[in-house]
Amino acid sequence: MILSKAGSNLVKSFQAKSVAVKLFAPITFLSVFLFSMPAHAFTMPCLTIFGIPFCPELNACTSGFVAGAGPLHSIGDVICNALRGSSMIPILLGALSYLFGLFLVVMGIIKTREHVEDPRSVPIWEPIKRFAAGGMFLALPIMTEGALSLVTGGGAGGGFDNAKIATGSPSGGGLDAMMFFLVMDIFKPLLRLLSGFSYIAGIILVMIGIGRMLKSSQDGPRGPGGIGTMFTFFVAGCLFAIDSIIGAVGGTFFNANFFGVAGLFGGGPNYIATMSFLSMSTGDANIDSHILAVIGSVVGFMILVGVIAFIRGIFILRDVAEGNQQASLMAAITHIVGGAFAVNIGSVMNAMQSTFGLSVVSFV
Repeated sequence: MILSKAGSNLVKSFQAKSVAVKLFAPITFLSVFLFSMPAHAFTMPCLTIFGIPFCPELNACTSGFVAGAGPLHSIGDVICNALRGSSMIPILLGALSYLFGLFLVVMGIIKTREHVEDPRSVPIWEPIKRFAAGGMFLALPIMTEGALSLVTGGGAGGGFDNAKIATGSPSGGGLDAMMFFLVMDIFKPLLRLLSGFSYIAGIILVMIGIGRMLKSSQDGPRGPGGIGTMFTFFVAGCLFAIDSIIGAVGGTFFNANFFGVAGLFGGGPNYIATMSFLSMSTGDANIDSHILAVIGSVVGFMILVGVIAFIRGIFILRDVAEGNQQASLMAAITHIVGGAFAVNIGSVMNAMQSTFGLSVVSFV
């Protein structure tokens, strides 16, 4: 009875100061948003606000054409421009997260008052779960870093740094030259775009996982403690560290340790085999250069396809955990393993040639 009277007095006081609250709420929101974000959040065209290193990706996005060739606007340039134009999306998501958090905290206060007045109709868990979800939304940077640490164990995530393929150089026109220039132009920009997509999708999945804290156990896999919600955070962490995850799966098959490398295609002894050499020359240096250019184009294209397939496999795995009838575990494994093999197409070809006793082209 005493608590009920105290709650009623609190509501009356709140209503009497409604004007002050309306003026104070926007100021509080802007203050929390501006002062709780990392300092590098507004450094353009940086694509990070959550402590996950991704800033160099935008600055390094360049097409494969040689500098000084003229005012070219290639497909690679279009991809880079699209990536730079999307640099404010994570900041927008961060603002929405803070807004959701403040809204849920206010709703938690209201639900607390309703619980005090009528405990039977409004259980105590109603305000508690709103406070919990609101706190998670307000602490989105910590939640995203937690999702990354869940997968990498505290290691840094990021995109595909130092990605490179270099084989041959067609000296004239023809279909092989067109294929070579196409792959060289879109290879790095498309990898940056895929990395940016993974980064933004990871943030969205973390927000989806936090929002599911408001549901009940009756929602099954999509409830607060459901396997679908757990995999939502797990998949978000995988997307934040997509290069390390692909490297780990590839290293499982090809006996290499990728965790110490700065990126999936980083330097050192553990980089992906993309450099091709002809074991038997045709006797004509120009023909050899054309052959290596075609091989390099195919390798680059297979790497792009492999990364896309791997990311698709991760999303299928989440659909399986959520009970989606159209998704299957076999499809997820096929995409993940097949994508890792496509990324490591050079190592696969080396293994196949060794198995059959062939020595036509070697990859290092």
